[in-house]
Amino acid sequence: MKKLIFLFAFVLIGQMSIQAHASSTSLLEDPPKTIKLKITGMTCAGCSNHISKALQGVDGIIEEEVKYPGDIAVIKFDSEKTNAEAIIKVIEDTGYKAEVMKDEKTKDHP
Repeated sequence: MKKLIFLFAFVLIGQMSIQAHASSTSLLEDPPKTIKLKITGMTCAGCSNHISKALQGVDGIIEEEVKYPGDIAVIKFDSEKTNAEAIIKVIEDTGYKAEVMKDEKTKDHP
């Protein structure tokens, strides 16, 4: 009976240790970042599909939405795996221009 109690306590403590490690690790990870890009050069929905497919091949991109008409891409990504410059390069390598749009909250108001 003592062995059973010891085994149960050992398993319980091990499980609590694993959970504590997992929660502390998730606290250290950066939350996903989102960028909004103005795309120039798109002339049809096929263009937006072309860009979407290129972005889907990038490690670290979690979610992407390329809008035509509108010429905007909204991309959520893991900043530990990729960055805005690399994402823009992928878009430009497909034959389009991309630049980061300033957030409405950060625009200067007169």
